[in-house]
Amino acid sequence: MEKKLAVIDIGSNSIRNVIFEVNGHGQYFERLNVKEVARLSSHITKDNELSAEGIASLIETLDHFISLNDHHDVKETLPVATAAIRNASNSDAILEEVRQATGMEIRLLSDYEEAYYGYSAIVNSTYIEDGYSVDIGGGSMEVTYFKDRELVFYHSFPFGAVTLTNDFMKGEVMTKEERKQLVSFLKKSFKQLDWLEPHGVPLVGVGGTARNLVRVEQSMSHFPLEGIHQYTIDADRLEEVVDELVGQSSKQLSRLDGLSKDRVDIIAPAVTAIGELARHLKVPEFTMSNNGLREGLFYEYYLEANDEVRFADVKEESFRHFEQQYNVNPERHRHLIHMARQIYTGLIETKAIKPKPYEPGLLEGACRLAYVGEYIDHNNKSDHTFHLITTNDFKGLNNEDRLALALVSSYKSRRLLDQHIEGFPEWFDSKMLKSLELLGSIVKLVDALDLTERQIIERIDVTMEDGLVFHLKTTATVRFELQRGIRHKKHLERAVDQPIELRVEERGTS
Repeated sequence: MEKKLAVIDIGSNSIRNVIFEVNGHGQYFERLNVKEVARLSSHITKDNELSAEGIASLIETLDHFISLNDHHDVKETLPVATAAIRNASNSDAILEEVRQATGMEIRLLSDYEEAYYGYSAIVNSTYIEDGYSVDIGGGSMEVTYFKDRELVFYHSFPFGAVTLTNDFMKGEVMTKEERKQLVSFLKKSFKQLDWLEPHGVPLVGVGGTARNLVRVEQSMSHFPLEGIHQYTIDADRLEEVVDELVGQSSKQLSRLDGLSKDRVDIIAPAVTAIGELARHLKVPEFTMSNNGLREGLFYEYYLEANDEVRFADVKEESFRHFEQQYNVNPERHRHLIHMARQIYTGLIETKAIKPKPYEPGLLEGACRLAYVGEYIDHNNKSDHTFHLITTNDFKGLNNEDRLALALVSSYKSRRLLDQHIEGFPEWFDSKMLKSLELLGSIVKLVDALDLTERQIIERIDVTMEDGLVFHLKTTATVRFELQRGIRHKKHLERAVDQPIELRVEERGTS
């Protein structure tokens, strides 16, 4: 049964409405994502109240969201508010006025809850088990430390992108003196927390500031893959990008690819805060999580319905979701894994190859998704497979692993493999390329050996005679499988530098 949940995130800088959908198979999707740049924190008076103008802006935006959600037949809505309303002295009056005007009961998140949902989104959507997280909103900055996927420490600093801009930046460009004062303020703030110390773990960015920072870096470096989720920048490169953003005028920033126009005037102080936190923690790298507070709230909703606290295996959950989305036949692909394992093991036992520790996992993952692009077009299934995998964020896999998975799952030839990796000259060395060719040619061969999708090859034994012999133990005639296998074995022959004979041994024959 299909379910829809709208999460309304009332932040200090923007108010966003996201509709999540859960279908009858347990798959979940973000169906709609719209926002209003309300800048509620700029409507805070000297008495620390949200002004009547700010409240009116909030109500007007919520009315639009209610109408939108009604149109999409959303039955459940979860409206939450963070720092701008939480810290306002008239927060109770704000919530009551909104309730009377719209009928909406807003849940006011505590600083702990705001930090917790950001952390929860990270551990339920990335491969990172130990790390720090940072989410800088308009009026607050949440930082957490988690270890073994468990939240250990959290803190909400009472400053954000808008408030730091108001306090430390007077013109269109942050001056050297303003930056010096901001850095001094940030250092003092960070030093107040004893647990905020180097652990050699990554800093994971959540939210709009981190998203814009990463998109700008991807544009500057001409990153060739789609998506920003789990994108990683090393510490030195992070400093370079922060310096680049801080040093430009609003006019220059407005021309930068990847930077939202509504963040041009507040980006410099915000990225400075992230950069200084990274330097304070001496992190090796900065990683982007495109899942944050809203996704954390959704994961709680989704997981509670399944009596879970968090996904046991993020990578497996992502594979499950992908397989269902593209109608993968699990029985057939389990059979591809079965045959591929036997070939791989046989090549090791005959000393045709020297195994590498990452190869079995990559081979199995590639067999699970082998030529999934057939869902779109049978005749171009290899190209579509590569595209589908490289444009999916694949939670639980970093970019290098995602590309390797795409290359092996869609393998067509060594020539095409070389073409695909031209944009990634530093990602794979010659040994890794040989592995990709080996595993890809195995995937291509086992796909051929189940051409008719009957799973009639029970077993493949590998022996070494004048060359490699693959003994195909079958339950029926494999006329068409054999024809296709003979055509495609040349790729594996090249990879192992050995001739291969496919020898059929049908059950019941001697």
